[in-house]
Amino acid sequence: MKNEESKKLDLRVQKTQEAIKNTFREMVCEMDADKITIKELTMRARIHRKTFYLHYTSIEALFEDMLQELVLAMREKWNTLEPPFTMLDVNQKFFTLCAEQDKYQERLMCASSYQNFCNRLLLSNLKYNRNRYNPYSSCSPEEQKMIEQFLITNSLEFYRTWVAEGKKMPLEELIDITGRLLSNGISSFMNKNV
Repeated sequence: MKNEESKKLDLRVQKTQEAIKNTFREMVCEMDADKITIKELTMRARIHRKTFYLHYTSIEALFEDMLQELVLAMREKWNTLEPPFTMLDVNQKFFTLCAEQDKYQERLMCASSYQNFCNRLLLSNLKYNRNRYNPYSSCSPEEQKMIEQFLITNSLEFYRTWVAEGKKMPLEELIDITGRLLSNGISSFMNKNV
């Protein structure tokens, strides 16, 4: 009897979490980050405010959870790369993944009010890749931070420009040109002691 009750409870918890996350996705597609409130989210998800707090401590905690889902999806892609991988390899995975995103994920990456969240997401993934393989290991920690900032900023801006212009450039061409630009931009730091 307890096992059945436990399954029902688990199913209710899952349904509530799905309702919260689906509502959050809808709201991201419709509004800026500062307009998303617990009150509006719970009203749309048709749950009580207290129920939201059973799952998340704040709206920021929900943002973090949703970003973690994206991080895990990106890491699955990165894990298909075998070290040592090149900037061109990483660039190809990044833009292929970006091109596969739905409206919610695209908005998280491109809308100005979500850019801080997106930047944290990419920095987290870049650090993950660097833990697997670091072609800049001969650089000082300060230089590595600057290289990471260069890669994140430029990759995102290339992607945002491509989206803003209606994705007119074929994906393969985008991957080629951005890969060459990024690779050439960091080439002097690659294995600089070699």
